[in-house]
Amino acid sequence: MNKLCVKRFLSTRTLTWLCVAALLVSLTPLYAISFYNHACYDDFGFSIQTHTAWKATGSFLETVKAAFQNTVAIRQTWEGTYSTSLISALQPALFGENLYWLTTVLLLTFFLLSLWLFLRETLIRQFHADKQSFWLAFSALAFVMIQFVPDLSESFFWFNGGVAYTLLWSMMLLRFTVWLKLERAKRPVSRALWLALMLLLTVAVGGAKYSTVLFALLLDAVCLFIAFRQKKPLRFVELGITLLLLGCLLFSVTAPGNAVRAATLQGGMSAPKAILQAFYFGLALMGNWFSLPLLVVWALVAWQLSEALRGSVMRFGHPVFITIGAVCLFCAQLTPTLVTGNYLGDGRAVSTYYYTFVILSCALALYWMGWYLRRGEDRAELPAIGTAKRDGLKLGAFCVALVLLLVGCVGYQPEGAESYGPQYMASGSTLRSLLNGQAAVYDAAMDQRDAEMNDSDVSEVILQPVEDGPDAFMGDAALSDMKDYVQSLYAEYYGKQSVTVKEDENAAE
Repeated sequence: MNKLCVKRFLSTRTLTWLCVAALLVSLTPLYAISFYNHACYDDFGFSIQTHTAWKATGSFLETVKAAFQNTVAIRQTWEGTYSTSLISALQPALFGENLYWLTTVLLLTFFLLSLWLFLRETLIRQFHADKQSFWLAFSALAFVMIQFVPDLSESFFWFNGGVAYTLLWSMMLLRFTVWLKLERAKRPVSRALWLALMLLLTVAVGGAKYSTVLFALLLDAVCLFIAFRQKKPLRFVELGITLLLLGCLLFSVTAPGNAVRAATLQGGMSAPKAILQAFYFGLALMGNWFSLPLLVVWALVAWQLSEALRGSVMRFGHPVFITIGAVCLFCAQLTPTLVTGNYLGDGRAVSTYYYTFVILSCALALYWMGWYLRRGEDRAELPAIGTAKRDGLKLGAFCVALVLLLVGCVGYQPEGAESYGPQYMASGSTLRSLLNGQAAVYDAAMDQRDAEMNDSDVSEVILQPVEDGPDAFMGDAALSDMKDYVQSLYAEYYGKQSVTVKEDENAAE
């Protein structure tokens, strides 16, 4: 009787929902600490015009109009990535300093939603996996993609940086999901609605950073190859969608402001050299990101979805070629930053590479599992396993995987950390800042700064530096290497004659 109770309690279904609950718990500190966050750096630069419009009119529509005008101006003077410019001009703090917490709510929630929709479409709709396996895959992938993200602050806690990369990457993933839904749609009305959404997302993704757009175009090319080879009914519609994305990219690339920005960047290299460098650094990144937690996720997801793969119509016949293609696809997205600046990009850009790596690597794990199952079927090497025994094996593998995942979290050490442990993971870092009061102290200091900056009776502001902030936040940009530029942004944004930092004043003396 006791064994039966234990078996029921430790069923795969129960453990799956425990994993979902664990994911939700792990996300709680990230959302909680967002209430202590404040705008930083280019949040001000991209929203000067919209902030002025909001203060003058109090009208959201007028503010949005100013955002479009600001985007046109930025195209002429700085860069052509119109989607990032438009959304960045509407950063939450311009409507009130205490609304900046919406940054994390937008970036993290949209990221999770796009991943959820993508996995739901591919696993349930395409492979006909059961909901239990789907929720397990979502929890596992979301956990490793968030907890081990290369740059937490620039990805989920900085509006300007997060919008330009994490948000637009999430839109790219959502766009691919809609592509798959459009192919499956049977009724004319459904097709029309999915096509309308597809066109909207295509225009939005076309105005993203070039690494994101390039990856989207290459993904389109793969989908088009399959569509024309299989003579799918909507293949010419999909070709038109891809041409639209290409046109949006050309519109972005030909912006006059790109030359202005390029003049501020050092380095750069020829396209052929950049492609070779992209493969070199791409392989290096994949090796650097290989870890025990990720290995556990590969094995766990592949094992749990083995039955769905067994029942799939796919033959999984070319694992080596598919792996090489996936590696090429991953490495190609590194090319734009190497061409323009001779580097991989800032932390926010590297984070999007990491998201792509996790999804592609898990997809390859599933493909190789499918190949193994098909190979066993063809050679009659895989004997039939009873339901009870199969469930027992799955349960055992599940428990082993969770133990190994825990070991991997204990042994986690991000770059620059002095020791190992889960306290360096995204949730561990934010929870530590919440519990020791660091986040509250930072918030109080920044609230005081906001009050000073919004004091209309003061035209020359001397700021008190805020040196100790949570690792999840961008920190005090006024103390960065670009402090002169940042202080000028403060002055223009708040309408001050001058803004300086107290330490600068003492240094001058």
